[in-house]
Amino acid sequence: MIKKMLPIGALAIAFAGSAWAQDAAALLNKANQMNYEETETAKIAHDKAGDNQAMLTYADTIKGDHEANEESVSALSRQKSIKLEGTNTDKVEKSPLKDLKGGAFNEAYLGDQVKGHKEALSTFKSAQGQFKGDPDMELYVQQTIPVLQAHLKMAENLKNHVSEASPENPANNKSTTGGMGTSP
Repeated sequence: MIKKMLPIGALAIAFAGSAWAQDAAALLNKANQMNYEETETAKIAHDKAGDNQAMLTYADTIKGDHEANEESVSALSRQKSIKLEGTNTDKVEKSPLKDLKGGAFNEAYLGDQVKGHKEALSTFKSAQGQFKGDPDMELYVQQTIPVLQAHLKMAENLKNHVSEASPENPANNKSTTGGMGTSP
C-alpha cells in the first residue's frame, strides 16, 4: 500500500485557509450585526431628529453607508459559502434610545455612535493583515476602515456641537453673562 503524503507546505496552506475562513466568518458575522444595529438606530434617529438637519443628515448617512456595507457582507458571505448567523434584535428592540427625546436622545445616540464606531474600527483595524491570502476580504477590510473613521469623526463633531450649542441642552437655557446661553 502506497501512502500519499502531502508536503508540509500544502498542510500549512490548508490549515491557513481554514483559519482564514474562520476569521472571515467571524468578521462578516460581526459586520452583519453592526450593520443591522446601525441601520435600525439610524432609523430611530431620523424619526426623532425633528427639524435638526445635522442629525437628519447624519442618520441618513449612517443608514445608507451601513446598508451598502451589508450588501458587501452578503456578497462576500455567498462567495465564500459562509452562512451568516443572523442578527440579534434584542439590543435595538430593548434600546433605551426609543424612550428618549430631544437633547437627551441626541446625546445618548451620538454617545453610542462614538463608542460603537470606535469598537468597529478596533475590530477592522485588528483584521488588517489577517487576510493576505484572500484579496476579497483584504479589500473589504481596507475599504471599510475609512468609512468607519468618517462616521466616527462625524459623530464626534456632531456630539460636540449638540452638547455645546444646542438650545435643547439645559445648560444652554440658563441666563449667563457673556455665554452662549439664552434666557428662558
